[in-house]
Amino acid sequence: MTEREQQEQEIATIRDREVKLRLSDADVLRLSEKAGIAGLTIGELLTSFIGDLVYGTYANGSDERMYANQWFDRCWFGMFPDKTFLRYLLEGDELSGILFNEQDIEQGKEWLAEMEAFPDKDSDAQEEIAGLKADIAFWQKNIDDTFACFAEWCGDPHRTLDEEMKKVREWKNSYNSMIGK
Repeated sequence: MTEREQQEQEIATIRDREVKLRLSDADVLRLSEKAGIAGLTIGELLTSFIGDLVYGTYANGSDERMYANQWFDRCWFGMFPDKTFLRYLLEGDELSGILFNEQDIEQGKEWLAEMEAFPDKDSDAQEEIAGLKADIAFWQKNIDDTFACFAEWCGDPHRTLDEEMKKVREWKNSYNSMIGK
């Protein structure tokens, strides 16, 4: 896919998004004035800044992208980000794999419960149950191995796998909400 085709695909998904901001009345006034001076709404100003920050569909230019990223990197959250499982998964491009494994485990357990609720002594059914149990164990091992690598990377995970996965799911749910899923 060419860069132009990629941009056209992204443009096709542009729509209003709702993000809640916690701002003082004074900050709202300052932000409104800053946007107004440029002839923009607050939403247009933030959209423009976000485009530069993430090298988005519409970005203002290379200098603007550089300064937006310098701002991010110099803020406390950019300089000293927590070593979370979510960060590890995102930076390692492993988030979708872990979420697919988790979904496969849940679905596999449901199928397994159905199969075991109505036991069939047929050897094919027993092989299918054994295969499903092996698949569930394999998917769980993938998650456990990834968490073990995360634990090695961060030195001392402060939370358990379940606690970290809860944070991952919360982030994913927030993202899905933003894109309308």
